[in-house]
Amino acid sequence: MKEILDKILLSENAVEEFYKNYKNPEFKNFILNILPEIEKCENTKQDNPWHIYNCLDHILHAVENINKLDKNYDENTRLMLSYTMLLHDIGKPNCYKRRYSKLYNKEVDSFFNHNIESEKIAQRVLPLLNFDKSQQEIIKMLIREHDIFMFIKLKEDNNKYHKILNSKLIRDYIEKYGEFGNGVDLMKLLLMVGRADSMSQNPEMTKSSFDLLDAMGIMLEKYENSNSLCNQENEN
Repeated sequence: MKEILDKILLSENAVEEFYKNYKNPEFKNFILNILPEIEKCENTKQDNPWHIYNCLDHILHAVENINKLDKNYDENTRLMLSYTMLLHDIGKPNCYKRRYSKLYNKEVDSFFNHNIESEKIAQRVLPLLNFDKSQQEIIKMLIREHDIFMFIKLKEDNNKYHKILNSKLIRDYIEKYGEFGNGVDLMKLLLMVGRADSMSQNPEMTKSSFDLLDAMGIMLEKYENSNSLCNQENEN
């Protein structure tokens, strides 16, 4: 069953493949035994302007979209990214809150700190999925950090919770992620996670998200090129 799940999660038709196999009682029992939260996600509507899918469908579309973005990576990395997307919002039902939003002038579904809850679930699940310790830590980090883009802006907006994108911020993130491996490479993976996530949301809401991801990608590339040049000069 694990091999079937891996194949589904590496498919560019992950949504269709998942539901096709989900009709099989053996597969359904297998995945619900590992991830009972799947049923909760299926029943979580996500009544929020940013979403057009229920929680499970959003997750599966995010898996499908990451598989369209990471084709140049090796299979182990692609599998890590696919499971990252499978788990990135898996804790949302446990964080559900119905609240009035001043921004949208209506009640909406919110899921504060769902990244932390999802990481806790990943902590429980990943040892069952044949990932080594290093891979588990990277996947958990990507899950924990997948929503940082909500709090980064291209220009000042007087919101004390927001950070402004600049070269120092990029360097700080690279240094932070260096705890888990190559900071630049992990930042690239995180940007890919953010893009797959945004591709699976309401397209009427995500232009600013893609603008930010594009800008961060350019700054990361400049950092990488500059750092590479410095290393070459030091060698000479």
